[in-house]
Amino acid sequence: MVSKVVAAFAGLAVASQAMAFIPWVNANGSASYFSWQNGGSDTGLFGSPTLVGGDTFVFFPSNFRAESINGVAGSAYDRLEFEVIAHAGFSFTDIRVTEFGDYGIVGTGSVTAAGTLFVTNLDTAQVEMNDLVTTPGSPITSGFGNWQGNALVDVATQNATRLRIVLNNNLVAITAADGSVAFIEKKVFGSAVGIQIIPSPGSLGLMGLGLMVAGRRRR
Repeated sequence: MVSKVVAAFAGLAVASQAMAFIPWVNANGSASYFSWQNGGSDTGLFGSPTLVGGDTFVFFPSNFRAESINGVAGSAYDRLEFEVIAHAGFSFTDIRVTEFGDYGIVGTGSVTAAGTLFVTNLDTAQVEMNDLVTTPGSPITSGFGNWQGNALVDVATQNATRLRIVLNNNLVAITAADGSVAFIEKKVFGSAVGIQIIPSPGSLGLMGLGLMVAGRRRR
């Protein structure tokens, strides 16, 4: 089973190299404490975000789903990227990602959700990263339910005013060849991914993005 998961992720990596970058319909814009530019993703599964509360990008993907039936593995991949520039008098402190989805397994199989958040300080070239931590943890091997993923990158000590944010996401579903069915997707309560950008001074939320690439729960 592990070798099948590794092979599925390897296939996603190779496929992504041949993908064209798909811009958001709102690839450039301005919010309360920052502006953004060059927004888009490799496969378009994240879709284009909605800016909520002046600080959070929320995505509503409609087909970010991996499904496996009767031993044929399924996968879904996307990588979003954009840049943020702080308005005068502000800098960035935290980038937070929250994702939601659901899953189901009938028979013998497993589903996996994975991702990594990369944040690059464009003034210093310093790169920080954090893997998505999912609940329940992956792989999931039975039942039906909801899953949640979270990632946080702290740039408070960098006095960062220009950042490149990259979020990659992988979903994989695997089953035995005995009629089993498994699926996993980013889609719960009508939304799935949010990315939040937090500025200083103050404790205001600066931006929420999703893969949060698609829905965001209020804390």
